[in-house]
Amino acid sequence: HKAYPYSITREEQVINDKVGEIPLLIIHTEGATSAMDAARIAESKESGSTGVFKRVLDGKELTFTVEEGKIVDEETGSVWTITGKAVEGEYKGKQLETVTYGDYFAFAWLVFWPETEIYSDN
Repeated sequence: HKAYPYSITREEQVINDKVGEIPLLIIHTEGATSAMDAARIAESKESGSTGVFKRVLDGKELTFTVEEGKIVDEETGSVWTITGKAVEGEYKGKQLETVTYGDYFAFAWLVFWPETEIYSDN
């Protein structure tokens, strides 16, 4: 298991990483509010959304970045959404394979999986 702290994903927006031999893309975008900090979601703070995908398509390992607020692969310049779908460029209409993941409070997760590696941007 590997954990990606929101404080880092929010700042980086896109993380290209590997867990074992699997190349992963972790995306964090704005646009979702927390259901945990206020009685009404409309009054809650921005927390963002995440998506996790294998960053391999058609047998090719891709590297992602954020350019002018858009998620772009460096290899073709295609533009991608938080759902892992290309909406512009050579890969338009293609979908990255989703990786099973969850958004958890670290204190709860680590009680059951204390050996979890925690991602660092250093």
